[in-house]
Amino acid sequence: MSHPKNSIRNKNIGPDQESDPAVPDVRDALSRVLSSEEFASANRMQEFLTWVVDEWIAGRAAAISGKSIAAAVYERDITDDESGLNLVRVEARRLRRRLERYYNGPGRGDPWKIRIDKGGYAPRFESIESLSVDTRPVVSSRRKNRLRTIIATATIGAVVVALIFLIEKQVPLVEESGSRVAAAERAAIGSRSMVSLQAVNLATQARNLLFPAFDIRQQQLALETFRHVINLDPGLHHGYAGAAQVLGVLGLLEADEQKASLYLDEASEMAAAAVERSPTDPWAVAAKGWVMAVNGSVREGIKHARLAVEIAPDDGHVLDLAGITAIVTGDGAFAAEVSDPASPRSGNARFAANNIWGVSQYMVGNYAETIQAFSGAAEAGASVSAPSLVFLAIASDHAGDTDRAAEAVRELQKSWPAFPLEFVVGRMFQNAPAYANDILDRIGKYGYHARP
Repeated sequence: MSHPKNSIRNKNIGPDQESDPAVPDVRDALSRVLSSEEFASANRMQEFLTWVVDEWIAGRAAAISGKSIAAAVYERDITDDESGLNLVRVEARRLRRRLERYYNGPGRGDPWKIRIDKGGYAPRFESIESLSVDTRPVVSSRRKNRLRTIIATATIGAVVVALIFLIEKQVPLVEESGSRVAAAERAAIGSRSMVSLQAVNLATQARNLLFPAFDIRQQQLALETFRHVINLDPGLHHGYAGAAQVLGVLGLLEADEQKASLYLDEASEMAAAAVERSPTDPWAVAAKGWVMAVNGSVREGIKHARLAVEIAPDDGHVLDLAGITAIVTGDGAFAAEVSDPASPRSGNARFAANNIWGVSQYMVGNYAETIQAFSGAAEAGASVSAPSLVFLAIASDHAGDTDRAAEAVRELQKSWPAFPLEFVVGRMFQNAPAYANDILDRIGKYGYHARP
């Protein structure tokens, strides 16, 4: 099939049309990859890559999605569940690794290289002179018209549309409640493009959806938002750091081992992408530490968490992320350090720090502080969750206040009758099982049982 060069042009391919590869160049790049030893026995990888390249040539790069690949390449019906989408995500990761190995080896000197960037499936082409053509939708500085186009074509949740609507109405860039985006940094991002500035603004607002961590629907909305941030500007670290943080939470709390593994694999890739783009950004570093901790790398996880706090010692978001990392690694002392109410903390108006402080005090044996942290949460307007009542009950039992402990357990049974306590505390303290055993033993004294 032959196409004139102009047939591959459309408004969704890069802004510098003279840098687009010609169709023969694209075909040659694909042929080199498919005939390589790396892809010789990978039939599905060949089909995956061929299909997305053909879609690019046909001018449909912007329409490439996980659903379209699942249907066209893997013949999967994804109307009933997400197994097809999960399969595409796994296969895309394998494809990226194979392409990387090929271009780091025998394909190093290829005149054009095919890339599949994280966060999407459309191909991008780089010449040997490193002149890249990004096939992602590009938004010009005419922000109103273009952003309306983005909103119209977005398939993510309503929360993303709402956040973009606020931006569209000229709401100024919201300062992060932890580390403020400095004026100089904003200016630098703005000089990159207005879309980049909007991406940072959107990521900043989505960051406020990350707690409470046990609200899975809220986590999923945040993840959709961070994926959209990546689509807006894949060169910034913000979307990757946020996605890594959310995926780590979802992987921690997912009971299905296969799904949990998929979450954590993607979390690791997102964290690596964030640090690659901004090696010294505290959010990126903290997100990497969090993902490493959830994956069981205790020493490296806490090392990155401490480094992030050293970089931004007053950043409330970073301190919260370091705090939950410390809990998962079993380091109660560090969790207490980063959540200490007496320590300076910039702007963070949420209550994650209070909960982290309460758990840390249980871990170090200061049960009176745990009781104080969780007993007045509702009255103070803080989020109350099943874990809040669990720690209130356990700390009260340790302190000898059996009446308060029994009352907390009754409320837990009433409000969260299906809360999977054994699973959650097992995951939360996966690297310090003595805490999980203590919680289960003590709460069992009050007749607690999760209803099916």
